[in-house]
Amino acid sequence: MKMGAQNEPVTKYLDRYAEVEAAIKLSGRHYDYSLVIPALNEDHESVLKVWQQIKPGTSFLVILVVNSHVEEDHSARMLIDGLTSHQQISPLTDQVQLVENTDGATGPDLLIIDRFSRGYSIDKKRGVGLARKIGMDIAASLINQGVVSGNWLFTTDADAELPENYFNVEPGSADAAFIYPFKHVAQPGLELPMQLYELSMLYYVAGLRWANSPYAYPTIGATISCSLDRYAAVRGFPKRNTGEDFYLLNKLRKTGEVRLAGGDPIIISGRISDRVPIGTGQAIRAIHDLDSPIAEFSLEHPGCFSQLKRFLEWLNGISATQPGQLSTGDPNTDDYVRQIGLIPHYERKRQQSPTPAVMRKHLNDWFDGLKTRQFIHHFRDQHFGRISVAELESTPFMPNVKDEAHEPDAELETIRAALHAFIYHQNAC
Repeated sequence: MKMGAQNEPVTKYLDRYAEVEAAIKLSGRHYDYSLVIPALNEDHESVLKVWQQIKPGTSFLVILVVNSHVEEDHSARMLIDGLTSHQQISPLTDQVQLVENTDGATGPDLLIIDRFSRGYSIDKKRGVGLARKIGMDIAASLINQGVVSGNWLFTTDADAELPENYFNVEPGSADAAFIYPFKHVAQPGLELPMQLYELSMLYYVAGLRWANSPYAYPTIGATISCSLDRYAAVRGFPKRNTGEDFYLLNKLRKTGEVRLAGGDPIIISGRISDRVPIGTGQAIRAIHDLDSPIAEFSLEHPGCFSQLKRFLEWLNGISATQPGQLSTGDPNTDDYVRQIGLIPHYERKRQQSPTPAVMRKHLNDWFDGLKTRQFIHHFRDQHFGRISVAELESTPFMPNVKDEAHEPDAELETIRAALHAFIYHQNAC
């Protein structure tokens, strides 16, 4: 975006729905990119690692939202002190300061947002969602001001390490978001729980992709970049303490494509954490507490994804034919269709005589990522059950990857690599 060339829909979003911090101005400065990072209970050494691999000389601004629900949080103050020591600081408001890079062309400037001091702490229920929204709204405003170039927003986490080519995305006009490849690196003693958890994440996405779901992508906040226009259209990140990444992408997918980026993975720390009530840290803890993780850990039966595949084929079929009476041909699916209220919803739309393409988009938007997850969980709990890691070789969307040496760690890594290849290597841009 050229200097001074404001985007009217984005301007309306900023005026009506953006957080108050988005009003800050950075006149006289210019960056090619911005990077939003929420930080809760982090140390400055870890934060500095987030961007250290990005190609030297890259022009970007880091927008760091240091947040806590605890007023005057000591760890938050220590983080800011560590990042600002011996640096040139320009206070912009009571809660915002710009730390200018004094290390030549090897690092970014930092825009630090204080959301932990007295009067500025974030309610625990809004947590990371609000922190991420504050940063993204600031980034959107800076693009609209012409301070940051382009029309694309980037966000990651404070425990991630970005690859050298991180900013090298080339979005098309239909793209709403890009999802980067990822790999967790576990803290000592957590290797097996981390492997199992990451395997389960990839397995679920691979199942959705095999079923041809429009919502087949990982939902990890550290791996998201998105279109400014579409971010504004869906009114930004949901202000919630968990699942903000899932719900943002669920909204963005209805405005355009959510695509898988190629290139090197983002490295994410695999650690036990209680920062949010659900997520990686809590899942690792639960797996770590199992007596026999490999034997006890389980995944959705592949039959759930086969059922989804048939249902989505049927949904696309009725989009074209638009029959007066609906039946999937499967009693269990017919029961579920009635439970979720699809029939009256479909009938109301059918009365408008939409084209097949319009009906298909309407039904795909209605049967979204949340309803897809609920579908899988319903057929898992009511019909198919779960399978162990040892039974994964029966999965239709993954080749036989049984390790001849029967070494658990090697076998799990082989399975993970096969799932990763199925999701990214065959579908990356």
